[in-house]
Amino acid sequence: MSAVASADALAATDVPVAAAAAVLTPEAIQAAEQKRWMVWFGLPALVMSIFVGITLGTGDAWILGLAIGALLVDIFVLVWLAMSSDTNGLIGEPSSH
Repeated sequence: MSAVASADALAATDVPVAAAAAVLTPEAIQAAEQKRWMVWFGLPALVMSIFVGITLGTGDAWILGLAIGALLVDIFVLVWLAMSSDTNGLIGEPSSH
């Protein structure tokens, strides 16, 4: 038995349906990218703001170190997001040059 299916094994109607389902519109790609940025970049900023609020509320300065740690994590997340972003080369759009 072969691991590769022959062309006769695939129905003619299965391929276009699967190919049409895999194509995403530029709006869908941008919405997914925006959600990814909001989750990955927003969560460390939220944690940082909570630690700053606790610091101001209690007066314990050592908690500010946790906020600085969250800031450093957020900087690394920002670099990772910028490097892995594909907003300049959306699928299906012709290149400008």
